[in-house]
Amino acid sequence: MLLLLTTSTLYAQQATVTENNSKSTAINVGLQGHYGFIIPHSSTIREVADSNPWGIEADLSFHFTSAKAWQYLQGYPRLGASLAYYNFNNPDVLGNAYSLVFYAEPFLSAHKNFSVSFRLGGGVAYLTNPYDEETNPQNLFYSTRFSFPLVANLMANYRLNELLLIRAGGTYQHISNGGINQPNKGINYPTATLGINYAIRPATFIERQPQSEEEQGDKQNYLLALIGSRHDRTDQPEEQANLIGVAAYVSQRIGRISAVTAGAEWIADYTIKKELESRGEDKDFQRGALLAGHELQIGRIRFNQQLGVYVYAPHKGRDPVYQRWGLEYHTPKLLFFGINLKAHRHVAEFLDVRVGVRFR
Repeated sequence: MLLLLTTSTLYAQQATVTENNSKSTAINVGLQGHYGFIIPHSSTIREVADSNPWGIEADLSFHFTSAKAWQYLQGYPRLGASLAYYNFNNPDVLGNAYSLVFYAEPFLSAHKNFSVSFRLGGGVAYLTNPYDEETNPQNLFYSTRFSFPLVANLMANYRLNELLLIRAGGTYQHISNGGINQPNKGINYPTATLGINYAIRPATFIERQPQSEEEQGDKQNYLLALIGSRHDRTDQPEEQANLIGVAAYVSQRIGRISAVTAGAEWIADYTIKKELESRGEDKDFQRGALLAGHELQIGRIRFNQQLGVYVYAPHKGRDPVYQRWGLEYHTPKLLFFGINLKAHRHVAEFLDVRVGVRFR
């Protein structure tokens, strides 16, 4: 009987220590290498796109291990920032890129030696050799020194010991200026990725039970957002004008971190108004569209992809259908903030910022 009581006491103490250790946040530094190719998404860039970019990336991350952090995703999330150098292997035309990216990266089965993670991030990049009509007319990918990278990857991770983690997988990257200046076809380049992480401060990841549907929170949200931007005129790229709009949509969760979305947006683009006035045309410059898509909900961060179809466009767009790619941060209350890129196939039209309200 005494042996049984002693064993039970030691087990309870060990469980308490493990749970307390799991509340600390791991701090990691990492180094990753990239090698890939540029997607020739337009005939006008096909010759220049024939190169193999490579890069090196260093990052600092915080890997959250508490029960509260785990409950956001049913997995342990990392939040971090990375500094990277990319050589596009065509210095005379494409130059190089230096980027700062902030990311969220949930880990599935982080308590095991082998785990899978996926990263979504965005930031700012400095590009060394932008388009110039006289000195660099072939670079139709970007025309500003500062642009905005978007990053998504899928990684397999193997923990060698408490401090070291090796990683391998694939990364998809996009860099464009969001239509601030033309030409702006953007650089799309997938890469094979290999890296290693070192834990400056290791932590314990314990196995937890999945939440019930009641614990996961609302499956459906209604969202209303105000949209704002400033970008170039299509007919006169040297001149800019404002853009304002509103978007309303519903988000229906269909999985642990997956949701489908549907809604509508109304945009008043004053670059179109100026273009119509310059040609003496009496048309409405506003446009309305219906949208549907998919959304990854990573805690308070949401990455959404939508397909839009114009239902009101007196002045026709480049195509009747377009794509939207967005990154949002949702506060614990009802507000959310984000950035969103609108593109017609391979050409980015504009990058907007938005603030909105979430209803349940």
